[in-house]
Amino acid sequence: MANATLNYEDYPAVGDVLIASFTRDQAEFLVHYKTMDSAYITEFENAINAVRETASVLAKTEERKGVTKQLYDLADEMNRKLLFLVDYSEDAGLETATLSAIRTKLTKRNIEGAIKDLRSVLPYLQSHQSELETGDMPDAFLDYFPPLLPQMEAWNAEQISILSTRKALVEANAALFENAYSYISKISNRGKKIFKKTIRKDDYTISKLLSKVRTDAKARKIAKDNNK
Repeated sequence: MANATLNYEDYPAVGDVLIASFTRDQAEFLVHYKTMDSAYITEFENAINAVRETASVLAKTEERKGVTKQLYDLADEMNRKLLFLVDYSEDAGLETATLSAIRTKLTKRNIEGAIKDLRSVLPYLQSHQSELETGDMPDAFLDYFPPLLPQMEAWNAEQISILSTRKALVEANAALFENAYSYISKISNRGKKIFKKTIRKDDYTISKLLSKVRTDAKARKIAKDNNK
């Protein structure tokens, strides 16, 4: 990434705000930096527009990463169930090492490995269901697991696809983001120098711009959700 502070999705919004401020204050810039003229503004606009579509796609992949939370929440729920299943199996004199290993994989987010192992061990447990239910295990406790495995597999596959798509987009467009940031950084640094003693300095301070654009984006999302 060109800058660790900026998410790729922030580039268009931050760029647009900086372009507006830079255009407004161009006369002051030209006093100190004679090459930062109208042609420079056009170059800056072109650099931001070059990343706009990619940034939009990246923002959508970020939103879709909600599937990751769903997957991990379900993994945590399953892990809690397995915690009790280890006790039930131990009391019944059954092998528990595989269940403990599955719990470790879930904790480490090795979802694919956990699902594979759970599919393998379930027939063994089901074959000893009567022994397990003779002890503390609630009736039909084992029925909890099989229906969830396809859902976890689907969410895990989607998560991998999202991350792969995002990585490919970033790698393919890295130079464009680097170029856009070179303009953002230069205008920010020079604007802060020109307006060092004034309130306008905030208009060129990236941290303050980020706070503003993210607050505005959050407000728009809330308004959109309320209008559904």
